[in-house]
Amino acid sequence: MIKVTFFYNNDFKIKGFELKGHADYDEFGYDIVCSAATSNSVAVINSLENLQKVSFNKVIAEEGLISCLVKDSDIEKSQLLLQHLRLALEEISREYPKNIKIFEK
Repeated sequence: MIKVTFFYNNDFKIKGFELKGHADYDEFGYDIVCSAATSNSVAVINSLENLQKVSFNKVIAEEGLISCLVKDSDIEKSQLLLQHLRLALEEISREYPKNIKIFEK
């Protein structure tokens, strides 16, 4: 199962996210749940960096782990893309509840 955690600041703005684990929906190369979650997450990180010019405290993208924390100074300009990711992953979770779960911290 992919465990997604969204992290919030004291103003309830998303400051980052983490995806851990594997969806185990299908074998490697055919896992549409993993593919959807990964491609959405990486696309948002790339858009934050290249389109919004957001700076990060942390970005990790490796096997079984994608993590991103936005610097406090850039939280406001990152909200649209981070909210978009939350909505996209919530939709995937509704369709595949055994393979992806979302937490908020």
